Amino acid sequence: MSSAAQDDAHGVGEGTVKARWATRISAIEVPRFRHDPLKNVLPLGTGMPASVRWDREPVVCGQAQLLHRNEAGTSIPVPVCASPVAVPGVGVMFGCYDGHVRLYNSTLTKVFWQIRLGGPIYASLVADRPRRRVVVATTSGEVTCVDLRGTVIWRTQTGASIHATPTLLPETDLLVLTAFDSRCLGIDLATGAVHFSRDLPRPWHTGTGSAAHRDPYASPATTVDGNAVVACAEHVLCLRPDGTEVWRYEADHTIKSSPVVLSGRDEVAVCSVDGRCLFLSTGSGALRGVAELGGKVVASPAVSGRFLVLGTQDGTAHGIDAERRSVVWSAQGYGPREYTSFTVLPDGNVAAVVPRGNTVGLRPQDGRFLWETSQVLGLADHDPAMDVTPVVGPDGSMYCGSYSGMLYHFRFRTAEMTKE
Repeated sequence: MSSAAQDDAHGVGEGTVKARWATRISAIEVPRFRHDPLKNVLPLGTGMPASVRWDREPVVCGQAQLLHRNEAGTSIPVPVCASPVAVPGVGVMFGCYDGHVRLYNSTLTKVFWQIRLGGPIYASLVADRPRRRVVVATTSGEVTCVDLRGTVIWRTQTGASIHATPTLLPETDLLVLTAFDSRCLGIDLATGAVHFSRDLPRPWHTGTGSAAHRDPYASPATTVDGNAVVACAEHVLCLRPDGTEVWRYEADHTIKSSPVVLSGRDEVAVCSVDGRCLFLSTGSGALRGVAELGGKVVASPAVSGRFLVLGTQDGTAHGIDAERRSVVWSAQGYGPREYTSFTVLPDGNVAAVVPRGNTVGLRPQDGRFLWETSQVLGLADHDPAMDVTPVVGPDGSMYCGSYSGMLYHFRFRTAEMTKE
């Protein structure tokens, strides 16, 4: 690790960091979809290669497996259910189902520190960029903020089980999260104080179905005017930073997929399980258009430029032209796995872990296949399938994990590597 990176990892110069970032908060874009890189990458501005070939297949250059040894001496894999936060110039921060948060170096060969929280970690970690911190939520309802030294800055107990990845409202310095039992909370990013806690509409089968409490699954998104869009049960809500309601739209079908705020448009796209992509006004909630997908949607989309990329549960990826609000391409076999998401690479291409467990890169404007990873490494008793949304840093690194306890670091080719 470079000396500059070590300073950041050990909290040196924190006052300077705060002052520098305070002047830039207004220029930071808002996270518009579930695995927006603004939430998953904590850049330190060191060691960035001049040219990364994002259209070439990345290769595994580091791996580790998390194992728990029980009293009988049996080793049990620790599931990785949450996407990590990449810290270019330092490494990567993973949160795992054993409740541990660990900061690794980039090759996954060294753990700088680890701390244990009060419950399993399912929701993806979220980067608080201005403060160089990371927020972690657990299924036991604990929300914790840590810095790059592993110091706990604050802890908040919400009393609600958190599975959905939170979003950030940069203008009001707020973390907005949804939790099982139809709850939504707003938490101050600086102090952990709860600014609001409110009920959400409950699923139609509450009191009848056996899994009605497991809602919402969708992650909220942030609008350009600083509100949060929340999808829950059969509804879409727009909430102000104080938790009050701006508008509500009834979709009449269950929503599991996370909403996406569209670039350069005052619209949010929301997919329901009946295979429709709804385009709603972020200002009023009025329905502006519908795209038919022909399949159930539970995975979450991403947006790159004018193109919304999403997948149906039959494994098909679809590209929607947001200006026309219509499907312009479909690619069988490239939809995201289970409840994972598409994410966007630094060059604008998209990536997702597909049903067979590999990460695939696609071109958003036409669905052209670019590359597919391989985790076949010749390891004994190794399941190569991955299970979480990958996280890609601007330094050419990509990180991912699996329910079998495997952590992976991939590298994309650079111009310097090609010359060698």
